Amino acid sequence: MPNRKSSDSNRSAKPGSRQASTSIAADAPSDSRSGSAGEGTVLAQATPATDASAGPAVSSPESLSAGPPVIGPSRPPGLNPVKCDPVSGRYVYKPVGTELLTFTVRVDVDAPYPQRRISITVSRLDSRNAAHVVAEVTADQCLAYNHRRITAVVVYRNGNPDLMPGDQVTFEASREKATTYQNYALTLSVAGAAIRRYPLTFDSRYFDAVEFEVDRVENAGEPVLKYDTASHSNRPADLPQEVLSLTAVYQRAGFAATLSPNGTVIPLSAAGVNGTWSTAELHDAMVTYWSRYADRPQWAMWMLWAARHDLGRNVGGLMFDDIGPNQRRGAALFSESFLFDPPADDKQGAAWRQRMMFTILAHEIGHTFNMAHSFQKALGVGQGAPGDPWIPLENEPEARSFMNYPSLVAGGQAAFFSDFRFRFSDEELVFMRHAPRRFVQMGNSKWFVDHGFVAPELLEDHSDWRLEIRPNRERNDYQFLEPVVIEFKLANASTLEAAVDADTLTDGHHMTLFIQREGGSTAQWRPMVQRCDKVESVTLKPGEAIYAAHLVSASSVGWLIDQPGFYRIQAAAEVGPREVVSNVLRIYVAPSRSDEEDRLALDYFTEDVGRALVFGATPALSQAATTLQELVARCPSRAAAVHAAVALASPKLRNQKRLEAGPGPHDLVIRCEKAAPEAAAAQMAALTNAPDRAADTLGHIRYFDMLDSLASALADAGDEKTARQVMKRSVTTMKARDVLESVIRTAQRKLDRMK
Repeated sequence: MPNRKSSDSNRSAKPGSRQASTSIAADAPSDSRSGSAGEGTVLAQATPATDASAGPAVSSPESLSAGPPVIGPSRPPGLNPVKCDPVSGRYVYKPVGTELLTFTVRVDVDAPYPQRRISITVSRLDSRNAAHVVAEVTADQCLAYNHRRITAVVVYRNGNPDLMPGDQVTFEASREKATTYQNYALTLSVAGAAIRRYPLTFDSRYFDAVEFEVDRVENAGEPVLKYDTASHSNRPADLPQEVLSLTAVYQRAGFAATLSPNGTVIPLSAAGVNGTWSTAELHDAMVTYWSRYADRPQWAMWMLWAARHDLGRNVGGLMFDDIGPNQRRGAALFSESFLFDPPADDKQGAAWRQRMMFTILAHEIGHTFNMAHSFQKALGVGQGAPGDPWIPLENEPEARSFMNYPSLVAGGQAAFFSDFRFRFSDEELVFMRHAPRRFVQMGNSKWFVDHGFVAPELLEDHSDWRLEIRPNRERNDYQFLEPVVIEFKLANASTLEAAVDADTLTDGHHMTLFIQREGGSTAQWRPMVQRCDKVESVTLKPGEAIYAAHLVSASSVGWLIDQPGFYRIQAAAEVGPREVVSNVLRIYVAPSRSDEEDRLALDYFTEDVGRALVFGATPALSQAATTLQELVARCPSRAAAVHAAVALASPKLRNQKRLEAGPGPHDLVIRCEKAAPEAAAAQMAALTNAPDRAADTLGHIRYFDMLDSLASALADAGDEKTARQVMKRSVTTMKARDVLESVIRTAQRKLDRMK
């Protein structure tokens, strides 16, 4: 793994500073015949080309959807100009005759925000063999008017090394009498000696094409797909005034971005439909109604512009498509979130709100390109960790990037926007443009698994905090098919009060979990949803703690605990600048006890069942619901049946929104399935009839949360008597199981209000 060189990234940009320019100065030595057009002349300012058919011509701002012109590298002052046209873009090599290799070459030297990289993807037509290399430019020369040569050294490899030998690549563009380049070639070299040369064909000035579809719910207002960069006075003094579009943002990042014509306004007309959305409803809506939905990788994503998440105004947006083999295809933004409340002292509130909405929209879409938050890229990464599939990432807490939280930089959001140029950081652009495409493409590699997470032994402990993971049961033994629910406790172990993010254990960004089946490899567990929550801290006295529970058998990368045997589990949480590492929990999963369990396992350990156990068996998960119903019927005494019953019953505790096709080809309407708390109570009878058994398998947090939700749903439906019975059982069980006194008091107050 090569060492990452320092760059001019905007990682530590200060207010008033400028980020990377859209042009570069060549680092090739000048020819002794200064000013001549001979061999070794340094690269000069490009001149507009007139023949767009021959290659990546200089483009007008209009052709880039209000983006800056694609210009060539800058000429150092004092040297005579040499005409040298831009070459950034995508090139291909198509095999001739019986040859089986194909090449895609991405040249990144004079596009907006040039990163001085050449990346090459090679594959064989007769097999699945492929290779990917990234090379850093070391020389960029204009060899007279008709010839440009770019030399780069390979710094990264992925895949079969035999398909892409050599340690140096040379890209050349030349012409004879045309006004733009006509001939392109790639040469591979070892120790300076050329070993292979391939003629290339210009394919596109963009590195890849991508489509965004934005549907909005009628109560959410208009999505902010464009923003006038001069509408708010807090901005860089030299920021160009323009109406910047969402597609232009991603075009400047190197993608031929377009908006789908199938964007739809979704009416809230059905009786009983509320204006908020659960994570399960969001995923069901995408699966059923996104015009390009498919369980395969594709350069396309779906965005729902809604009013509010079920969890309230503290959720600003989320990438909810985070489970199964095809992830990162869907995201949502909530227009009534805290994120869009202008500061009280800002006299340009409307412009502030528009700017923030536009920024967060680009931010959420950035997650679907497999980009994490600027301040959380290195969570769990050991310096120089072995086996890292991508160049190790560093946190960029001060980056003026779409992927950062404006409120978290030094000086807060005002300092962020005073130096924000509506772009991604250099490190992010290198990843988007030049990482192996499966790492970036929507629906391909899993969410943030190809960025460098490593095994927990490489993580560092922090003595001021204690992270404990536990099952909250007497024995760490689990039945076959029984989901493993782990409770997390993060305690202040210092002698002073200390503040911590209240969502450290729940929002999906601060925590990493590793699971290893003994004798096997270590796998990383990740939650099935990533939320952009309001940053709120809680102050803990010495010994006080925050708690959370997660079902860890099923993850966004599939099932991790699905076979009998011993497993080791360890967690790490990001608390401030440090990682806090938990104890190692060892659990045992017993073998199957019956043929029924063996038969059920084939349908049980699937993506949809895993999602149903976490979010509930919603209408779009009909096959998973059938499997869970069979489990309850065939194995009612098993612990897994309790989880199945909860998953089947939980959607009945609230009105469920369901998107359906309307009368027109692009119309969508929302239907409502009424809550049925009485039916849910019948399905979850095990929670009150056998409370200890249910609490053992669900864990305290999940068990008591389900009883609380059931009681609330029954009370809302007018069945106060049954609601009181449920809450009374909850309080009694809490006392018997030595639950925290503060939790008991909260439940008792709710019970008292029902009298």
